[in-house]
Amino acid sequence: MFKIGSQGTFKTLPDFAMAIYKGDTAAVEEWIREGVELEEPIALSKYIALTPLELALITNQKKIVELFVENGVNLNMKGKPAILTAARYGGEEVIRYLHQKGAKLTGLSKVKSSAYDEAYYGNKKNIAVLNELGLDIRKYAGKTLRTAVSDHDMTTIQYLLDEGVDINYNEPDMVYPYRATPLTVAARNNNMKMVQFLVEQGADVTIQEKDGERAYTIAVSQKNDEMADYLKAREPKEFHDLSNKLHALKPYKLPKELVHFLNEGPRRLELPDNESGIKYVEFFSLLDTVEMKMGRQKLLRLSADVDQYSHIHLVWNPSKKNIGFVDIEHQEYGNLGTFDAFLKEPLPFIEAILN
Repeated sequence: MFKIGSQGTFKTLPDFAMAIYKGDTAAVEEWIREGVELEEPIALSKYIALTPLELALITNQKKIVELFVENGVNLNMKGKPAILTAARYGGEEVIRYLHQKGAKLTGLSKVKSSAYDEAYYGNKKNIAVLNELGLDIRKYAGKTLRTAVSDHDMTTIQYLLDEGVDINYNEPDMVYPYRATPLTVAARNNNMKMVQFLVEQGADVTIQEKDGERAYTIAVSQKNDEMADYLKAREPKEFHDLSNKLHALKPYKLPKELVHFLNEGPRRLELPDNESGIKYVEFFSLLDTVEMKMGRQKLLRLSADVDQYSHIHLVWNPSKKNIGFVDIEHQEYGNLGTFDAFLKEPLPFIEAILN
């Protein structure tokens, strides 16, 4: 069995791959003389294929790497730059060697991961090496910081902050398409210590994610009163002033019954037994409702928590003058009906969402 980094374990390897895996320079040189294509991926299984250089870097065969470089291998292939594989699997020596031979530090993967991201998932010592070599840490390590916050990796977090990485980084990616900040990630993870640490380090508590959420409203949704109180005390007072909120919500033309419900409660609706197993829906107070958009449509998020379905939000649609729902995971909106009808018998509405 042949283990190749995080790619998996293989019962057999093709002959060329085997020569690379074993570090057999004579055999690899013979393959090169015979005209093997150095940038053509080698199929290791039905779903896994690696270029010869990737395989040499993953298996830490530095002499083979040098042999490929001497024979003109492309170190900066689009979507597969050598520096990324080296940052993840290699050590300082191979990174410095590749950089000296023309490997660009700024290369990105197909999913826009930087060398800092790859080093974080592999050899974290390489983060400092890349920084020393000149890879702009403020430009390229924001995503790494956000990941480290999710993992509660205080050593990496402190290093990145000390080097000037933006504590409020919120660019979208495949993991956080909703423009999460390190602070909102920590809040969503119910990590009170991390939230406090980030705020003390200067994190902006007022930044909103794409769907209007901020750290405070996330804490409210998670029923983390301690965190919500902590964040509320650090937000501008006008965020929690009822007259300001009512003025801001004028364009939504909320019915008096809905305003009364959100202000006076009880804001938790218990549901009868049902096939979906949803036991309740909890609503925000009027002050905590979240303005959001779905496409060009402005909506007001009303629900703090739909039991078992955190990606489903009940909303007020001012153009329809009805309540609807948003499925954040699938980026879908659906109209439901009047608030009065929902309040009298919520279960059919909830079942309509799920069906």
